[in-house]
Amino acid sequence: MKTNLSTLVYSAIGLLSALLLISGWAIGYAAGLHYINAASVSVATVQSGDFTQRITGYGSLQSQNQRLLTASSMATVDEIKLRPGAVVEPDSIILTLKNPALEVAAQQALANLHNKRSNSRRLALEQQREILEQNSRLAELRSDSELATLQVEAEAPLAAAGIISGMDARRSLARANQLAERYQLEQQKLATLQQVHQQYLLIQQEDVQQAEAELNNATYQLQQLVVKAGLQGVLQRLPVSLGQSVNIGDELALVGSLSPLVAEVKVPQMQVRMLQVGAIAEVDTRHGIVTGQVVRIDPVVADGAVQVDILLPEQLSSDIRPMQMVDARIHGQNRGQINFVDRPAGVAEDSRVELFKLDANQIANRVPVQFGKASGQQIEIVSGLAPGDRIIINDLQLDSSVKLLKLTQ
Repeated sequence: MKTNLSTLVYSAIGLLSALLLISGWAIGYAAGLHYINAASVSVATVQSGDFTQRITGYGSLQSQNQRLLTASSMATVDEIKLRPGAVVEPDSIILTLKNPALEVAAQQALANLHNKRSNSRRLALEQQREILEQNSRLAELRSDSELATLQVEAEAPLAAAGIISGMDARRSLARANQLAERYQLEQQKLATLQQVHQQYLLIQQEDVQQAEAELNNATYQLQQLVVKAGLQGVLQRLPVSLGQSVNIGDELALVGSLSPLVAEVKVPQMQVRMLQVGAIAEVDTRHGIVTGQVVRIDPVVADGAVQVDILLPEQLSSDIRPMQMVDARIHGQNRGQINFVDRPAGVAEDSRVELFKLDANQIANRVPVQFGKASGQQIEIVSGLAPGDRIIINDLQLDSSVKLLKLTQ
């Protein structure tokens, strides 16, 4: 009876052990081996070849050319014509603002300009009249002076002959000299008058120009109430609402070009040393993989990451637009012909780790491996493995005392 009972117990234990093996669980040790289901492990083969470090990052697409539209005066949002996402041309009207004070200022500036121009024309006419009067006076004095000179010349022989008195002759000479002097003074007065008139005209012209500038400024301020895109692209942001009051400098809209686009991605600060401007990058836009080029590496670290700008080709699918989230793989340093493998779980760069290496009989033993630099999902092998070696790369969560594994089907 006891023999039958023992047989039944051992049979049950054997059946349970077989079930555990099939499910992939460890059942203990047999001949120093730890058994595990092959389906529960991931195996990678060591390769040899050209190894280029690749740095992964994530971010979003931004327009290379952007235009921030701001309010140039205090106003109220009167009408919104376009919403974010709309494709715009340079003269596309995004919204209109309203400010009655600017309309009044423009009308006043126009009236002031008309007044200045009228004053300028009036001054020119008055100056022309004064010049004509002075010229007339000069002509009269010149005639009188010439007659007086002729009289002196005629009286000179008569005075010598005693026909007329010497006093009359000297009186005629004095009058002729006086008229000649007055004529010279009036000529100088005419020249001075012309210079004064010229200065008045310049002053008046400056007043007109100032009035024109005031009108242009008032007109410009009035025109700025009609907010246009200013470039061809897409309306990316519109942070205002209908009826909202805005102050000078407040943001009204952000417009960005559709092409070219720049992928602004964040990469870990420890990996930036492997990058350089001009590096090739593969950007996943969610609408296909696009090859771009690194054009800028931000010198500032923020939250443990550095921003890298990748310029994309100008000809892109119409589905690719600014503000889309993207992932990027950037080609870093080329380490030449080396051994590498898919990175095991939990393995960091430049670390030394014991891993299970498989032989032809599906038996794995622990071996120390020195790793080097990583590239995406692959990592360099410095020592411990050779091309063609197979290792288990997932985390088995086994005790460090386990040295041998046997993979079972």
